[in-house]
Amino acid sequence: MNQPAPPALTVRYDGTQRTFSAGHDVVVGRDLRADVRIAHPLVSRTHVLLRFDQGRWLAIDNDSLNGIFVNGHRVPVATLGDGQTVHLGNPDGPQLRFEVGRHQGAAGRHTQRRAVGGGPVGRRGGAGGGHPGPGAGV
Repeated sequence: MNQPAPPALTVRYDGTQRTFSAGHDVVVGRDLRADVRIAHPLVSRTHVLLRFDQGRWLAIDNDSLNGIFVNGHRVPVATLGDGQTVHLGNPDGPQLRFEVGRHQGAAGRHTQRRAVGGGPVGRRGGAGGGHPGPGAGV
């Protein structure tokens, strides 16, 4: 029996949006190689990983110095749903807003948009995609 494709995840930040399909971790951070680049002093190089796991999208703090915040509280992991927001660095830090599954036509590929604070970024293959590992996010 065919299973439906996992839902795509759309990440909105500061007027930009990127849509990702499940299968590879999505890196959000200051690093030039991040899938979603946020050039902000509160944001670590590889601040947060977005991962589809066991039927849901998660935002996972990647051992960042300043953490991730949901509803004003620092959390190690946040389950993402439509309209969910996550702040990076502190409760008033850069805000990411998520949509899950609304862009089914984009599933299976990364869209390419101009990264905030940098040039275009595209898809990288493989888990980790050549990004620095945990602990490198400071």
